[in-house]
Amino acid sequence: MAQFDVIVIGCGAVGSAALLHLAKAGKRVLGIDRFQPPHKFGSTHGETRITRAAIGEGVDYTPLAQRSHVLWRELERETGARLFEQCGCLFIPSQDGGEVHGVSSAQFFANIETAARLHGVDGETLSSEQLRAAFPAFATAANDRAFLDREGGYLMVEDCVRAELAVAARHGAELVTGRRVTAFRRAAGALVVTLDGATASADTLIVTTGPWITELIAPLRRRVNVTRQVLYWFEVLSHPERFGPDAPVFIWDVTGRDRAASDIYGFPWLGSPDNGVKIANEVLTGETDPDDVAREVTPDEIAATYETYVRPFVPDLGPRCLRSEVCLYTNAPGGRFIIDRDPGDADVIYASACSGHGFKHSPAVGEALAAMARGETPRVDLSGFTLDRLAAADPA
Repeated sequence: MAQFDVIVIGCGAVGSAALLHLAKAGKRVLGIDRFQPPHKFGSTHGETRITRAAIGEGVDYTPLAQRSHVLWRELERETGARLFEQCGCLFIPSQDGGEVHGVSSAQFFANIETAARLHGVDGETLSSEQLRAAFPAFATAANDRAFLDREGGYLMVEDCVRAELAVAARHGAELVTGRRVTAFRRAAGALVVTLDGATASADTLIVTTGPWITELIAPLRRRVNVTRQVLYWFEVLSHPERFGPDAPVFIWDVTGRDRAASDIYGFPWLGSPDNGVKIANEVLTGETDPDDVAREVTPDEIAATYETYVRPFVPDLGPRCLRSEVCLYTNAPGGRFIIDRDPGDADVIYASACSGHGFKHSPAVGEALAAMARGETPRVDLSGFTLDRLAAADPA
C-alpha cells in the first residue's frame, strides 16, 4: 500500500470523526477497521446513544459535549441526515450512595449543576413535586429530585458513523474494512502497520480500536477493562404518550431501591410505541473478552432485568422484550477517558477508554485527534485526559 500522512486504526465513533477531519484538512489518510463500520461488535450500535451538555462525569467534559453538538449539526447540514434529536436529558440521582461511571451519584449531580452554571447550559433542577408532575412515567420516591438538561437528547448511532465515513470518503479518505491490524513498527522513518499479512505506512498513527485498544497500546493493558452491556426494547403497556418524541432521554441511579444496584437509562420510542422503549442498566463489574463475549441475551436475563430494573421504576413498560443487543464498554478508573500519545512513539496517538459515555463526545475528540496529528493545538483542552493524569489519580 502507498504511504499516507495518517492511518486511523478503528473507524467507529471516534475513528470515523478523526478520519473526516483529517480528510477535510487535505491529508492523505487511510482508515482501517477489522469489521464493516458501522457494525454490532463494539460500542457503536443499537440505534441510539444519549447526549447531554451538563456532564456529571466531570465539568471538563462539557466543552467537548458542546463542541460535539455543533459538529453533529454541521454534519446534518452537510449530509441531510437526521442525527441529533434534542429532546432533553433527565438525570435523577440515587438517595442511597450510588455511583454513575465511577462518580458518586451525589457528586455526579453536583457536577451537572456546576457544569450548567459555568458553561451556560440550558437546564434546571427539579424538585420532587416538579419531577412527579412533569414526568409521571417514572415511579420516583419522595425527596427524589432531578436535573433537566434541555441541550441533551439522543443520537442515531449507526447513522452518525455512516455519515462521517461518507463525508470522509467524499474528501478523499481511503477505507479498508475486514482487515485486522496486528502490529506497528518504525521502519525507515515511517510507521508501518501490519494487517493480515499486508503493510501500510504513515507519518502518524491514530489508534481508536475501542475494546481492542490493548492489542496495540501496551500501557493500557493494566488500566482498562471491558464489560458486557445489554440493551433492551420493552413493550409499552400503557400511556405511550409518556415516552413519545417529546419525552427526554433519562439516566436514573436507582441504586439501593428494591434489589437495584446500578443506574438505568432509556429513550423515547422511535417511530411508533409498537417499537418499544429502549432501556438498560449499566454493568461496570466483571470483565469480558471482546472476541468471546456472549452475544445471546437469554430469557432469564430479560426476565431478571425487567423485574429488577424496569417494573419497579417504569411501570408503563411490560415484560415482553421486543429486541435486544449486546455492546461493550471499555472502562478506565473513575470513568475517565484516556487520550494521549504512546510513550514509546509520540507519532502514535490513541483515544480510549470511553468508559461508557464516549459517543456523545466523539466528534470533538476526533477533531482534536486530527489536530494533534497535524501538529496543531486542539480546539478543546484534552490535558485532563492523559494517561499520566489517570495514573496520578489512580496509581496501579
